[in-house]
Amino acid sequence: MSSDAWPVPGGLLARLGRPPGEIEALSRAVAGAAAAGGWPEDDARLVAACLYAAGDLELVSRIGVGGGPAAAGAAALRAGRGVLVDVEMVRAGATRVDVPLVVAVAQEGAAELARRSGTTRAAAGMRLAWDAFGAGGVVVAGNAPTAVLAAIDLAATRGAPACVIATCPGFTLAEEAKAALAVSGLPHLVVRGSRGGSGLAAAALNALARQAADGG
Repeated sequence: MSSDAWPVPGGLLARLGRPPGEIEALSRAVAGAAAAGGWPEDDARLVAACLYAAGDLELVSRIGVGGGPAAAGAAALRAGRGVLVDVEMVRAGATRVDVPLVVAVAQEGAAELARRSGTTRAAAGMRLAWDAFGAGGVVVAGNAPTAVLAAIDLAATRGAPACVIATCPGFTLAEEAKAALAVSGLPHLVVRGSRGGSGLAAAALNALARQAADGG
């Protein structure tokens, strides 16, 4: 028997559903509690954002933070420095960023440089955009480990970024690239091993942008 009542009286949504703000607040509280105490408060907020985006509290043991990325990245954003991300999916998720942001794979000439150099468009795009956006800016790699390797090389040769967020997943190069970043001396947040993804990168970047906007 059909009914126009919504939610369906006595149904799962009526019994278990909650308003969206309440769902988010409860979930972020769980993620925040899991991240608390392991890092300085501002860095812990970036970690909590990753846990929330992943829906996976066990990920906390795989996140590495060094060099104070939250403070360094927030200061760069407040100063109007740009953001360089590896792929379009990170850009699409970066809804809080209000400074110029460019995508490495979308850089003009990236495909040609990648072909000539025998590397990826993400790495080539990092090189092409580095001087204007990478050096002194916030660099985020949510998909391509070659972008992380390129960022480390470019930091050493063309100027260091404020911080690097690396959550690229995969079974080839991802673990090695993120491990290299962790010992590079650059302010960083990494998801160690093969796990990660662009959603985590965007979540951490949004958390960084919120901290910049809040002045913290």
